[in-house]
Amino acid sequence: MDTRPLTTRQARFIEEYLVDGNGTQAAIRAGYAASGAYTEASRLLRNAEVARAIKTRQEADSARLGLSRERVVTMLLEAFEKAKEQAAPAAMVSAARELGRLMGFYAPARVDATVEAGPAAERQRLAAMTDAELFGLLEQVNHG
Repeated sequence: MDTRPLTTRQARFIEEYLVDGNGTQAAIRAGYAASGAYTEASRLLRNAEVARAIKTRQEADSARLGLSRERVVTMLLEAFEKAKEQAAPAAMVSAARELGRLMGFYAPARVDATVEAGPAAERQRLAAMTDAELFGLLEQVNHG
């Protein structure tokens, strides 16, 4: 695997990103222009070396602090229950929101799509469908 060393600004971005997980703000604090910080952060987070460095640091921090996903979820559940006992709805919502985020409830759905053009590709796709899938497709066409 061909790996390039991180630039000074990439290394600074990683340090800043680990502070709060906000890519745009991390890019600004690392010295990138505010006007393009969102785009730059997106590009940096897709960079394999940057992503690997962030993951490595997060794993090291978790190990050093004795934290695991399970432990964090347990702590949030405890915080939710404590907030419930204290009749603190805002704290309950905050804990529930964070739990939902950790559990992936807010993550965008990933869809694998194959795009093929032309009638031959469409005939091939239809030929590969089961009867139930074909009937479902007809139902969608008739009611959609």
